[in-house]
Amino acid sequence: MNLRYLGHSAFQFDLDGLCIYIDPYFKQPVDWGRLKKGQLVLLTHGHFDHGVSMTPRLYEAWRCRFIGPKKLIEWMKRKYRKRVPPEYFIALDHGQKVKVDGVQILAVPAHHPQTRLGKAIQEIFKRTKAPSNPVNGYFFEGYYHSGDTLYTPVIAEALATCNVHTACLPIGGRYKVASPHEALRIAEEIGADRLVPMHWQALYDQFTFRYKPSHLIKLAKTSKTKVEICALAIGEVLDYKARTGRGARAR
Repeated sequence: MNLRYLGHSAFQFDLDGLCIYIDPYFKQPVDWGRLKKGQLVLLTHGHFDHGVSMTPRLYEAWRCRFIGPKKLIEWMKRKYRKRVPPEYFIALDHGQKVKVDGVQILAVPAHHPQTRLGKAIQEIFKRTKAPSNPVNGYFFEGYYHSGDTLYTPVIAEALATCNVHTACLPIGGRYKVASPHEALRIAEEIGADRLVPMHWQALYDQFTFRYKPSHLIKLAKTSKTKVEICALAIGEVLDYKARTGRGARAR
């Protein structure tokens, strides 16, 4: 099993026969046409920087299925009704599970309140009407991807019976996503072995985030946390061989 970081909040997960993508917002240097064919795409919510607009192209290229919050899935069925058959959409709300090709996927709550600035950014740059809330996090095979979220204790409550080895968490600290302190707190509370930072790269020159992985790495050193920080470059692969061991990285 391994994951590949594809920038912002986008990841590819290879799970021994099942290829999953989360939030496929692909920008240079990622050429999505050269990526491995995905069988499943998980969408955390409808903001433009999480890849909803890629849905028709991904379906046409991969014939993949799409999972997202019910409100978002209903919108997608209407929006893309002429390009994607309805049976390729799966609605999943907080606390619900679905099994796809032998892999069980759990929808985990997130806390991502909408702000006036955030709403304005969505309208100015992409003019999308896709629902921004609710936001799903996802857990499967030991991996947890939080989606956009601030710290909330409901995450640890939802994952109380789950064995998390790798947590992909936002650290940007602006636009209602977690700071490094919040991300590390979430990782510790859910018992994650490793934390992969995401959602910190600037979307546009005028919309930057407050924190970068270097801030998280410094925090981890000073706090003496047991959570391993795995800051990945775009395209970098993080392999996982055993819960008690450390993952190996590759380009």
